[in-house]
Amino acid sequence: MITDEVIKEIYKTYGKPHKHREELRLEYFIDLLSEFHKLSIVDDDEIIVENLEEFNPFRRFLIRGLHAIIEFDRFVAFVFQGHILFFGKEEPSLQVHMRPEKKRSIWDSIFGGDDDF
Repeated sequence: MITDEVIKEIYKTYGKPHKHREELRLEYFIDLLSEFHKLSIVDDDEIIVENLEEFNPFRRFLIRGLHAIIEFDRFVAFVFQGHILFFGKEEPSLQVHMRPEKKRSIWDSIFGGDDDF
């Protein structure tokens, strides 16, 4: 079972993108998920989830944005900086977990800390 604590640990452990593409074992996971998910690599730098509709924002993603791919009992998690895609291994389900924004302290609100400008 994937709990909130497990998800927090995933974001903490895999906070940076992969260093070597081989670490991801893409071909293994694409083959593992092929029964229920049609994943394909395009131009050696992008993955397309072909069984999702064209306008779905999770249909295409860059391989360089992947932080890790983790296999669980019933899911395979594709970990990114701001979200995790959970592909079902035993069914054609796709679940998305969006990383919550960090809470700003009152001091950050007053003095403008952590602004991305």
